[in-house]
Amino acid sequence: MTDTFAIDIMSSMRFFVLFLSAFLLYPASIRNVNLKNYKDYARVIITLSAKVNFRVGKIKRNGTILLYVDMYGASPGRAKPRYYFKSNLVELIRVARQDRRRMRAVIYLRQASTYKVYYLPSPPRIIVDIFSKGKKTRRTIIPKETTPQKQKTKFPLTRQLGLKIKRIVIDPGHGGKDPGCINQKLNLKEKDITLDISLMLKELLENDGFEAILTREKDKFIPLEERPAIANSKNADLFISIHVNWSKDHSISGVETFYLNFATDPEAERVAAFENETSSKTISQLKDILQKIVLNEKIRESKTLALYIQNGLVQELKKFYKMKKDMGVRGAPFFVLIGAEMPAILVETSFLSNPEEAKLLSTSIYRARIAHGIYTGIKKFVKFLEEG
Repeated sequence: MTDTFAIDIMSSMRFFVLFLSAFLLYPASIRNVNLKNYKDYARVIITLSAKVNFRVGKIKRNGTILLYVDMYGASPGRAKPRYYFKSNLVELIRVARQDRRRMRAVIYLRQASTYKVYYLPSPPRIIVDIFSKGKKTRRTIIPKETTPQKQKTKFPLTRQLGLKIKRIVIDPGHGGKDPGCINQKLNLKEKDITLDISLMLKELLENDGFEAILTREKDKFIPLEERPAIANSKNADLFISIHVNWSKDHSISGVETFYLNFATDPEAERVAAFENETSSKTISQLKDILQKIVLNEKIRESKTLALYIQNGLVQELKKFYKMKKDMGVRGAPFFVLIGAEMPAILVETSFLSNPEEAKLLSTSIYRARIAHGIYTGIKKFVKFLEEG
């Protein structure tokens, strides 16, 4: 009896040691490999069970261009050995173990391409954005001043090259299973308000000769990382994400506009955490992402766009409503802006938590005025780019 018990204990300890060794050797597993495919752009999404260190490279083998992602301390998990795609850019993705500590995903490309790689938490994902080398890109140069009123009369590159802003992607925040913030008393959901404002803004822009595209035209759920991917796939010139704000302090009111950057104050961090549906701890981890993907020129472009839109929105609403507070323009790390290849901003149009603003948000006329304010800001930004 004692011998049997001792053997059972030893077997259990042996199993525990093996389990612990496997866990320490492979702290993460691959859950899925997916491809979002567009005409001149593709996004590979490798979803993991936990964060891993990874390395990316590019090689040419027998005339075929290969991208590879090495994931250290990862196990195959649910990954299939091969993923075949009908894509202009990606032909095949192979997943295999390289050695005891390393899994490799190899992306077979159909044509010469450029790529950008970054990591997103919640859930842990490695994102590989692949761009056709034949794709036209826009790079505008914005003066460094922080307000539209102080801009110098320096010709932007868009004017020098005769480029025009024509295609604008509008992103109605939330949707489908993600309602955003909710005012239970008035039965108002952020997802419905943002879609209505976006449809009005689309009509204003189209009537003025712009091409306006919505990331969603109905009550549909779209993951945050797919929204800028849609703008990239359409080769958009601007990306505008529209949201409604919320605060535990129901007395807070006003409008504010954000561009992609580090959060510089607790309020900006709070808004980003809410829109990202993640914790402040995860927000702090985004610094690593931003350091890899944000260029100073891109920040200035988006910041200038945010300043024009914030100014247009505030001026429009102040014509009709005394209490409209200008909460200003700030940088914050929003998932929905990460990876956008054009000036991109997020507008918090009003507070659904504020009783007075919630009543206004329930009316079509207030939503129309919000749309018109954003439209006015876009028009002034375009004029600045084209005329200096």
